[in-house]
Amino acid sequence: MRKILLLGLLIVSMLSACDKDDNEVAPGERPEERLNKVLSEYKSQLVNAEHGWKATLFPEGGAGYSFLFDFNENDRVVTRSDIDAGTTGDPLESTYRLKAAQNPSLLFDTYTYLHILADPDATKSGGDWGQGRYSDFEFSFDKVTPDSIVLTGNYNGSKLILVKATADEAANYISRISESAEAFESINNFDLYFKQLRVGSQSFDIKVNTDLRIITFTYEEGGSVKTFTTSYFYTPEGLTLLQPLVSESLTIRSLNALEFDAERSRIDLTVNGVAASIREASKPANVDPQVASTFYNNPPNGAYWQTFYGFTAEGERDAFNVRAIENLELITLYIKASPPYDGFIFWTTDGGFFGPALRSRITSDGRIEFSYIGDFGTVPEQAAPAVKATLDQLVIPEGYYVIRTSNNTYDLVSAKDGKTWISFQ
Repeated sequence: MRKILLLGLLIVSMLSACDKDDNEVAPGERPEERLNKVLSEYKSQLVNAEHGWKATLFPEGGAGYSFLFDFNENDRVVTRSDIDAGTTGDPLESTYRLKAAQNPSLLFDTYTYLHILADPDATKSGGDWGQGRYSDFEFSFDKVTPDSIVLTGNYNGSKLILVKATADEAANYISRISESAEAFESINNFDLYFKQLRVGSQSFDIKVNTDLRIITFTYEEGGSVKTFTTSYFYTPEGLTLLQPLVSESLTIRSLNALEFDAERSRIDLTVNGVAASIREASKPANVDPQVASTFYNNPPNGAYWQTFYGFTAEGERDAFNVRAIENLELITLYIKASPPYDGFIFWTTDGGFFGPALRSRITSDGRIEFSYIGDFGTVPEQAAPAVKATLDQLVIPEGYYVIRTSNNTYDLVSAKDGKTWISFQ
């Protein structure tokens, strides 16, 4: 009996030893240990890049933005950026950390230039209230090579691409990008509304929003007028389109070697190695004659278009000082406010309204013309100068080219000289 008991104990002991050998995890093999090792390796790679990392961020809200990162062992990072060429080239130090989320992640956990694009305050981000530019400052590692790292934003899916910088790039990368940005954004100094990109014998009307980095090309192809809109980002060589413009005879992926010529009010550049230029013009090179009818016949809610600042003249917004009208809320272009008349009506916060009654005419070449018929309401004395100046501009005999700037926004541009325009939404 004693032998049987001893044998049983021996078997149990052997089985326990087998279980221990099969189940015990060797040092460094536990999931959390492996993950910590990966995070340590990623941090080492970030810190040991001698000249830091050049980076491009592509927010879900569109466009692209450049950065230069210098990560330190003590969880500090120095950042430079081209978000605002005038200010964000200055170095800004903040903190970062790597953590084990669902995937190994890199977090910029105190406010830096990355946070500007994600800021829900639209006055800071230039994006939508509450959302900013739909960007990120927490990222998961997607792909890592010795010289590059690709990350994806944990909340909005932004792409952040890091590439090891050279000594020259560490010293000049953001400054050269800023030079490209400053040269191209000189387009905002042009006095005339219309800007044309000329490449050889081809002309493209371009509309640029430099705040959101969006560019629209309008051009003639196959007997019809086409438009193409894309975002862009700056490089030391110029700017790159996120999606290339592909026409029958020309593909444009980038605008390079940008130089602003203030004396001639033009930007010189190259496209595919060919000399080109951006110049202001008094009228568009390509007019879609249907756009004016679309604007007139399809106001929001079938009733009116609205504006808040009235006319811009030679780049000066609210040239006729309508925002100084006491209690002004908004201005509307009512379509058939009192058939067959239209109305350019000023509305005040106390329920008042006044402004000229108009008759509108769409021309065969795609312009809209206004003539004065009478008045709606009574114009207050203090508002009279702004209302009269606006009316005098509205009824110029040359009328207005109608330019679609998005699905629901239009600009009316003076066909007289292209110096005055008004934006509706």
